[in-house]
Amino acid sequence: MNIEDRLLSLCPSYNKKLPDVIRSICTDSRKVVPGSVFVAMKGCKTDGHDYLEFALQKGAQVLVVENTEKIPDSAFNGMVCVVPKTRDILPVLLNEFYDYPSEKMFCIGITGTNGKTTTSYILSHILSYCGWKTGLIGTIKSQIGDWERSNTLTTQDPADIYYLLNKFYKKGAQAAIMEVSSIGLDQDRVTGLDFNLGVFTNLSQDHLDYHGTISNYFQAKKKLFQLSHLSEKKKFLAILNLDDPFGVSLAKEIRVPYISYGKKAARFSWEIISADLSGTRFKLFVDQKEREVYLSIPGIYNVSNAVAALCCTYAAGFSLERGIEALRHFPGISGRLERVKPDCYPMVFVDYAHTPKALEAVLLFVNSHKNTNSKLVTVFGCGGERDREKRPLMTQLADRYSDKVFLTSDNPRGEDPVNIIEDCIKGVTDRKKITVEVDREQAILRALRESEEKDIILIAGKGHETLQIIGTQRQSFSDKAVVEEYFSKK
Repeated sequence: MNIEDRLLSLCPSYNKKLPDVIRSICTDSRKVVPGSVFVAMKGCKTDGHDYLEFALQKGAQVLVVENTEKIPDSAFNGMVCVVPKTRDILPVLLNEFYDYPSEKMFCIGITGTNGKTTTSYILSHILSYCGWKTGLIGTIKSQIGDWERSNTLTTQDPADIYYLLNKFYKKGAQAAIMEVSSIGLDQDRVTGLDFNLGVFTNLSQDHLDYHGTISNYFQAKKKLFQLSHLSEKKKFLAILNLDDPFGVSLAKEIRVPYISYGKKAARFSWEIISADLSGTRFKLFVDQKEREVYLSIPGIYNVSNAVAALCCTYAAGFSLERGIEALRHFPGISGRLERVKPDCYPMVFVDYAHTPKALEAVLLFVNSHKNTNSKLVTVFGCGGERDREKRPLMTQLADRYSDKVFLTSDNPRGEDPVNIIEDCIKGVTDRKKITVEVDREQAILRALRESEEKDIILIAGKGHETLQIIGTQRQSFSDKAVVEEYFSKK
C-alpha cells in the first residue's frame, strides 16, 4: 500500500487525490516545502496544531491531525486526515514514504546514561574497518562517508531519523548506528524502526527533570528492548552491561536473547593490564578464550564501551580479531577526554561529562595518572532547566577528587546562572578549593593562568559543543577554542 492509499484508508470519507509527488513528511512547520505532508504532533511544550496555518502558507498539501479545530477557515484544496493520535500514525507514514529504510540495513540502537557516543563511534570505526559502509546518528552529528550534519538532539525527530536512514541506504550503507535517548524512547521517536541490536551501556542519575524518578527513567530505556523484538522482519539481539544493576534487571525482565558484557560475570569480560593518558591495554575473555586488546584512547571506563562495540561486531558476524585490530587505530572522539594542544603544558583535557557518574569516572582516571607533585584543576558547571538534584552531587565529586575547582556556567538557558551555582555548592562544607566564576570563558582562562606546567586541567560538561545557551540565545562558544587561543598567545 502506497502512502496515498494509507492516508485514504485512515480517512475513507475523503475522496480527493493527493499531488502526484509528495515532497516530504514533516512534523516541524519550518521544514515544510510545497507538496509536504504536515503531521501535527503534540509535544511537552508545544502543539503542532498551533502551526497549521503556517504549514499551509509554506505549501503543505496534506494535514494529519487529531482534530480540525485549528485548521484555518480559508479555502484548502488538499487532504485533511484525522486520526486518534498523530504520534502513532507517523512511523507508518514515514515507513511508507521512505520504503522501510531500517529493514534494508543492519541497525543498532545504543541507549544508556553514559557511553552512547563513545560506543557508537568505536562501533562505527570497527564496522567501517571490517568493510561495511556505516551511517551514524548521534549526539555530535549524523554522518556517512564524507557527508555529515551537526545535531541538536541525541535522538532526532522521527521525520529526520527516517530521512537520514533513507539517505544512508541510498549512499550504500550496510549498517546504521543510532544513539537512542530515554526522552526519544518516551516520545516514540524510534517506534517503527527495525533494529538488529539494542545496546544498554548503563543508567545513573540524569534527566530526572523530565522523567521524575529513576524508575521512570529506567522504564523509558527499557522500551528499546520491548519495542524492537515485536518486528517479524529481523531477529533482535540485546547487548547488556551486567556491571550495571539496571543491566542485570534488563537481563531478567526482557524477553529477547542477549549477549552480556562486564568485568567478571559476563560472556564478554575483561581485565586491565595497563593504562595511561594515551590508551589502555586489557585482556578480553570470550567463551573461555583470552585475547589481548589495546584501546588507543584514554580512560579505563572506555574499556566497557569498547567491549560493547566488540559484542556488536561479533553479533554482526565479523571476527573479534578484526575488531580488536580496528581498536588499535581508533582516532578518538571530539570532546571525549580530548587533550587540547598536546604539545603544550599544563595538560588540558575537555570532556563531555555532565552527569555525576561520568564526572566521577573521568576525575578518578585523570587523578590516578597525575604526578604526585602536580595538581588536578577542574572547571565545570551544571545546565539550566535540567535535573537540579545532580548539581550538588557533581560539585561534591569535583571537590573530592580535584585540587582546585572553578565552578562556572554551562548552558544556563532560562535560569539565572548565579542560582544554578548556589544549587551546586549546597552540601559542600569546606569551600576552600572552590572558586566561583560565572563567566565560563573567564573561568577557563583563570584555570590556565593559575596552573603550573606540571598540572592537569579538566574542563568538563560541554566537550564537543560549540554553543552556550543563555536565555533563548545560542551564542558561539567552545571550551577547546578558548584553550587554543590562550596557548596561541603565549
